[in-house]
Amino acid sequence: MKSFTHFLLFLFISSTQLFSQADFKVIKVNGTILLRARGISLETGTTFSEKEDLLFRSDDATAAVINSQRGRLVISSKNHNLASASSNFLPSMYNISSRGVALSGNSDLSTHFSGKYVILNRYGIKIDKETYPMDNDHFFFLRYVFKGEEINKKLFYSADTLFIDKATLFTVDGSSIPNPDDTSIKLFYRNGSESVFISEFDLIFPDMDQLAKETEIILDETRGKPVDDIIRETGSYITDFYGKVQADNLAQWLKAKFGINN
Repeated sequence: MKSFTHFLLFLFISSTQLFSQADFKVIKVNGTILLRARGISLETGTTFSEKEDLLFRSDDATAAVINSQRGRLVISSKNHNLASASSNFLPSMYNISSRGVALSGNSDLSTHFSGKYVILNRYGIKIDKETYPMDNDHFFFLRYVFKGEEINKKLFYSADTLFIDKATLFTVDGSSIPNPDDTSIKLFYRNGSESVFISEFDLIFPDMDQLAKETEIILDETRGKPVDDIIRETGSYITDFYGKVQADNLAQWLKAKFGINN
């Protein structure tokens, strides 16, 4: 009887240890991180246990990983103990409710177009037309550098909405071009014969196929959660790893790509 009791205790302890080990799935990796025992690199979709030893090929290598219970974590060479790491699941930095407010004044525009600014293919921004009328003599344009040459691109508008579209923005003399020399871009407003500088920012157009794969992993691990929570988590991830994305642009893409509608 005592042996049988010891056997049951052993099974209980073993099963507890087994189920206490969390498996994480990789969303995205910057740099190279190896699973030491298996000798493979982490990449989007890789699943591994929190107990596995990680080898960072560079000090700045990072990875976003997720577990349905623990949430999303960002690991680095200085913080990769997944057994004790705190989740940054649904951090408060991403606000889903900021939609549809018309921008007016240089301070509004320069604040909005700042830092790393992410656009998912195409985005429309409402502009206060009393402050910034848009017609043949009054319009916004972006300036970037391609092969050492400054390129000015007038932005399309409709009524009070200004559009930034990757396909038309990165076209020169009717032909599509690769990305500009760098992501730094300048926004101007043409007021008759005067060009008014608004701001300089980093315009980021993610690889949408890759972003879709990363988003699918987040959706799989957040299945069953409220839609607003799922959108917040996706937006927070994009903000962490790419740059700030606008809530309505994100919501439109998630609806079109994955049928998610809040």
